[in-house]
Amino acid sequence: MFPSRLPIDNNQETVPLSPRPFIKTGLAAEESDSSIYIRGANMKRYRLFQNIGLLTAMSFALVSCFKDELVGSRVNSRSNIIGFGISAATTADGTPLTRATQYADSALLMLGRGGADTLYLHASSENNISALDTSVATRGVPVNSSNFSTVCKNFSVSAFTPTEDYYMKNVKVDNLANGIWSSDEEHFWPEDEEMTLDFFAYAPAVFGENPVFAEDDIQYKPSDSNGKIMSFDYTVPGSGEGVTNAAELQPDIMFAYSSQNKKSTDSATGSVPLTFYHALAGVKFVAKDITGGTVKSITLKNLYGAGTCTYTFTTGEPTIAWTYLDGQDYCSFSQEFNVKVNNQQTGEQDITDKKTETTFMMIPQNIQNAVVEILFNDGKTDYTLTGKLFDPSRLRAENDDDLKTWDAGKIYTYAISTESINWTYVFEVTETITLKLGETSAPYKVTSYRFRTSNPDEKQPVAWTAKPVKATETVPDVETGDVGGETSTIDNIEDVLVDYISEGDGLAGSAENLTLLLERGTLHTTYGGDITLKEADPKGSPGTPYDLSTSGGNRPQETANCYAINASGTYKLPLVYGNAMKGGKPNKEAYQGHGFKDYLDKDITGPWIKNSGQPADACLVWSDGFYMFENIHLDGDYLVFTINPDYMQQANAVLAVRDSQGRIMWSWHIWVTERTLAEVYHLQDGLDGSYDAYGMMKCNLGWVDGKIVYYNSRDLDFIFTQDMTGTQKLMSVHQNGAAFDYKDVGSTYYQWGRKDPLVALRNWEHVRAEDYRLHETSDTKYKYKVGTGTVSLGTAIQNPNIFYTRNASSYIDWLDSPNLSLWDASSTEGGAEERDKKTSVKTIYDPSPRGYKVPVPRAFSVLVNNGTSVVNSGGTLNGMLDSSSELHNRYFAYERKGKQGEPIPLTGTGQRADRGGLEAYIPDDGKGEVGGLWSMYGVYYWACIQNKETEAYTLVIRKDDKDRADNPDRKGYEVYSYGFSGAKTMARPVRCIEDRKD
Repeated sequence: MFPSRLPIDNNQETVPLSPRPFIKTGLAAEESDSSIYIRGANMKRYRLFQNIGLLTAMSFALVSCFKDELVGSRVNSRSNIIGFGISAATTADGTPLTRATQYADSALLMLGRGGADTLYLHASSENNISALDTSVATRGVPVNSSNFSTVCKNFSVSAFTPTEDYYMKNVKVDNLANGIWSSDEEHFWPEDEEMTLDFFAYAPAVFGENPVFAEDDIQYKPSDSNGKIMSFDYTVPGSGEGVTNAAELQPDIMFAYSSQNKKSTDSATGSVPLTFYHALAGVKFVAKDITGGTVKSITLKNLYGAGTCTYTFTTGEPTIAWTYLDGQDYCSFSQEFNVKVNNQQTGEQDITDKKTETTFMMIPQNIQNAVVEILFNDGKTDYTLTGKLFDPSRLRAENDDDLKTWDAGKIYTYAISTESINWTYVFEVTETITLKLGETSAPYKVTSYRFRTSNPDEKQPVAWTAKPVKATETVPDVETGDVGGETSTIDNIEDVLVDYISEGDGLAGSAENLTLLLERGTLHTTYGGDITLKEADPKGSPGTPYDLSTSGGNRPQETANCYAINASGTYKLPLVYGNAMKGGKPNKEAYQGHGFKDYLDKDITGPWIKNSGQPADACLVWSDGFYMFENIHLDGDYLVFTINPDYMQQANAVLAVRDSQGRIMWSWHIWVTERTLAEVYHLQDGLDGSYDAYGMMKCNLGWVDGKIVYYNSRDLDFIFTQDMTGTQKLMSVHQNGAAFDYKDVGSTYYQWGRKDPLVALRNWEHVRAEDYRLHETSDTKYKYKVGTGTVSLGTAIQNPNIFYTRNASSYIDWLDSPNLSLWDASSTEGGAEERDKKTSVKTIYDPSPRGYKVPVPRAFSVLVNNGTSVVNSGGTLNGMLDSSSELHNRYFAYERKGKQGEPIPLTGTGQRADRGGLEAYIPDDGKGEVGGLWSMYGVYYWACIQNKETEAYTLVIRKDDKDRADNPDRKGYEVYSYGFSGAKTMARPVRCIEDRKD
């Protein structure tokens, strides 16, 4: 036993008990109307019952040791003999006490097997008034009025006189006959009927075969200044090594006090009412959602096993305080159950109440460190599930402000749910997402459900949550173009995270398909002209788009296949074939009478595309300026799009209208440039000497200046958490950045007779087939690619992004049926007969902007002093060569003969090769590839006249520097000619001239 006196310290647990009315339950048939009350202390629970349990009130006689002293006082009257009776308790209105268990809203998560298994404990508490089976006359059963006689079987009473002398000392009361309790010897009231005695009692007096307390374990202070005090030392049985029936060894101990005299007692029986209060807390277990198996044992750990309890009686209900020795060790209490439970998802199955004596009766205390360990067998495997009893998320409940303690007089019931044994949980999340440059959204999947382990076909969704936990941004090095530059943390993730799903309900047996949306990367550029474009006043608005075909309504409608833009804003263009409207009227000569076909290879008979089929939608085919083009859509007979000012820069793009089957019906080149198209070079006719015969555009069509462009990359981490299990998954998202080394100038390329541009070169250091400018597309099928073989006009229209190369040396046209009028509706013969004609008629396939067209060969004659040869003779440059660049030439030619007029800069941008093996001056063999860049030191400009079925005229200004030529056969190669004949399958720049009326 513990010492009789323990110091009062900070571990003291004091429970003030407020007065409550006596409450009764149903009366046991064998019990009399005599009253012995046993009241439960204020009970701790998550949803507390309002009922206050009352056990019996008792009357009893004097202890036999005083009998001889009272004989002369005539106390031997039969009316003075004290008997004891027990009545059952009920509620105030006479209805039976409820014992419906109410569990906490949230469960305590218990982890075992290194975290692989989970056990859920749902805690509740009730007053210690449970209507237990009264036929069980055995140990460890919580006591109430209906089972007092079978569980306690006895109690002990002591009484003190007003002078604090013992009047009765530890009298054992254990005889029950005809509903009357009595001790072995009769006891009588004092002769003085007004002498008040202080009665103290505890139950049971004997538990099993042993007294519950030794004589020195209990101390009494009948007249303490604080009230009537009874204290006792107590050690909870069953904490020894190897004990497996601890709960069966633990009694439910109760104490009572009453101050009475004979005159104030019931006149018929002389009984003394004693209200009993419980000193311990009961702990029980039931099974809820559980798989079939056996609960083999339950062990409570990290608990105080001994202490001193002090009852202080004043008025109303007493206060109860427990203290513990400083530094005492924690104890463990284990109880074998071997209770079988059924595989059951709903309802409740008894564990403790199958053997009620297995209720743990524990010292009230703080349980923040208390641990429960449950040994469970599912028929195959033993599972040891361990965890804390206290749920820190549940600090308070109704009528209880401190849920982290067990309180005297309460029964705590824990409902076991062996979740990980009952269910197998599935939780999968896409681990990594990579968004390519130009992509802002990406799909991902979340799979969250569970299936019954014993029946895999029984599946249930499990909810989940997600949240971003980290975001960083990396800025490429503008000097080197290296994408691995400086990384910094993004403080506000929402600045880059447009949309994501933060929670889901799960799907039974399948994945949820979701989409993540991020902001676009930040644009940086080293070219000042891009800043000019960005700062220009926007044109149009979503409500009133700027009409490109009428210059915003300032001129008659004139359509084209290329529209130049020099400001952000919202624009529209009519769904009309290029150059099919002029002066506000159909331009029939541009599309009739020459076998011109639409996207279905049907004859074009009118300017409107809808004559060939119903337009369904619009899209971005490609753009080498990322993030610029937004909200591309159809509005009636117009294609509408918006240019985002944040990403405004020099760029080229192709937009298209599609039919209901997703086929491109027509497409337009959008050329974003700060350069004005109103200014031209005024070329003299080299043949007849006429001045200002041709107005030549100041730059190549689709011209882009040298710069470095880069976009920041981003990395984001998301944590997904599955409800019920708490399992977490990480999803990492990487949004590619890029640094584009566009340090060299360039332009788009065209195959002869086609209206759509092919993407420009990256720079002169990269000339292989894959070395084109990266570009954003609405679909990966629209990326620039190389195709082989001839196609029809309709197929070429449907695939503006494909470079169709030759399939045989004998036929070097991309078009399966040659058409000499594709860029000149007035062509009749081609060849030498038309090479020197002065004018042409612009067609619907001409790639030029409004007011311009592809030149006749003669327009270039002054630049090469009328040279027409394809070899090293016959022409000279009307200007000079600037060979300061390492890998390309820059030439200057003059507007007029004899190097007169304004010098015109002409930069060698080469051509895209329609075959391999050409001298491209790349490492190793120096040979180029199909689709790669060739002759980067030469100026090549298409003319609108064909030479023969598979060739067309080209301006060539080329001088191979001997010191840089890797191919000995080409050292000193030099050509200056406006009559150079080249394969139509080659892709070359276009230098437009004004579309003048002759």
